Amino acid sequence: MNQVTQTRLPGVGTKFSIPTSHGGRLAVIQHNDGLREIYFFRRRDDDEPCAVIQLEDDEARQLGAVIGGAYERPKIVEELEMAFGELAIEWVPVPPDSPAIGRSLAECAFRARTGITIIAILREPEPVTGAQPGDVIKEGDTLVTVGKLGQYPAFRKLLAEGPFPAPNQEPTHIPKRL
Repeated sequence: MNQVTQTRLPGVGTKFSIPTSHGGRLAVIQHNDGLREIYFFRRRDDDEPCAVIQLEDDEARQLGAVIGGAYERPKIVEELEMAFGELAIEWVPVPPDSPAIGRSLAECAFRARTGITIIAILREPEPVTGAQPGDVIKEGDTLVTVGKLGQYPAFRKLLAEGPFPAPNQEPTHIPKRL
């Protein structure tokens, strides 16, 4: 693995230098105001970059998520699935017309109804790690889930079609008195 070096640039931000496996070098300057500059050098000892990219903070975070595999299942996850047998980790996009949008994980009760557990929610600008019952599903979210392979069809159907109780809906049955 290549070593990342970090250099403080007073009044500017921080510079990260990353040598590539193919003999080149990347330099990333993270400005104090959130701007990022990425410089690509074909050879590690080049003085002039052959490409420069400027990204605003939200663009840099989105690129980082893409490069880090947040939008596509990394190969290692497929290998983990094999190691866990029937247990699977899935990235499930929330359909744009899902009745779950605007509801909390507790209201949706995915685990109780399908056996699938939501462990994180990928969303812009920041993902929700360690998803909690009070976290609300939003349009454009991707749910990172854990469950048995056979549980996913019911989970996907519930996510796409519901039904879910209306928020703060009272129970529809009245308990019998003794």
